[in-house]
Amino acid sequence: MNIGDKVRSLHDNMDGIVVGFKKNNIIEVEVDGFRMDFVEGDLAIVSQVESDEFGSVEEEERVVVPSQKKKLKARPQAALPLISERGLFIAFVHQNDKILDVYVCNNSDLTIPFVLGTERKGEYKGVHAGVLNTRTQLKVDQVSLQNFEEWPAYVFQSLFFYSGPSVNHEPLVKKLRFKASTFFNNKKEVPGMNADGYVFQLDVQALTEVDASKLKDGILDKSAVVEKVEKVVQKPASEIDLHAEALGLDPNMGNSTLSMQILHFEKELDAAIVTGMDHITFIHGIGSGKLKNEIQKRLSKHNDVDYYEDARKEKFGYGATYVKLK
Repeated sequence: MNIGDKVRSLHDNMDGIVVGFKKNNIIEVEVDGFRMDFVEGDLAIVSQVESDEFGSVEEEERVVVPSQKKKLKARPQAALPLISERGLFIAFVHQNDKILDVYVCNNSDLTIPFVLGTERKGEYKGVHAGVLNTRTQLKVDQVSLQNFEEWPAYVFQSLFFYSGPSVNHEPLVKKLRFKASTFFNNKKEVPGMNADGYVFQLDVQALTEVDASKLKDGILDKSAVVEKVEKVVQKPASEIDLHAEALGLDPNMGNSTLSMQILHFEKELDAAIVTGMDHITFIHGIGSGKLKNEIQKRLSKHNDVDYYEDARKEKFGYGATYVKLK
């Protein structure tokens, strides 16, 4: 099982795409725009044949007798096919103990035209331009470990194409500046390659669908795209309410609700770090304590967290956690 694989829960009527792996055989799956955690044994890979035949219809609709298949395929309102829209990486693989080969890897079902460049002291230099076909890797550069501290920032720009019914995604613009403290801690298997390397996902955030209201006569307002790219990460509020009701979730969905609350927590924490906030408070309530425990467990391992503690008890009781960021 790999990032980008289509999977189905064996216990719930849910299909999704693998987006990450965690400790203790926990697999992170994106289901209808939400990230949820599953135990590896609870998932089965959806074969490409089944996906092409039935799309992402409900489980009971997949089990059909032969005489029903033609009618099912002809439905005009059939859902979009289940495709992997995420799985774009940049990877640094040892050629020897001094030289690293730089690859871009496409582990999704999309075709991705891209441009890679470097930026140093405001000066931009083009490095490579090409097209990443589905499930392919392409060598784009070579760097020396001896001058790691002098590496320029990498600037990656791409479009996303799928031949057939899909959504229209905005371009991706990503700048990466590496620090030794994080770079050398990211060694893992390179997606699609039988080799280890230092791997970084470029499409960490969900791809954003183009806003149809900003299309005029079939032409996208370029200034709107530029503005949105520059403001991909917005500064969050200093207090984030994670109660199910505040997030519009059903509090009776058990672990599914908890997974969505954790997803929102991680999104807001990342936004606070990226936008340079000094601190942020997460309101999780008391309840069973699961949400608080999960939040504080993740905070305890986060490199960008200075410390955390119970927020002001006179305001929140024991139902909130104050986080001081580095």
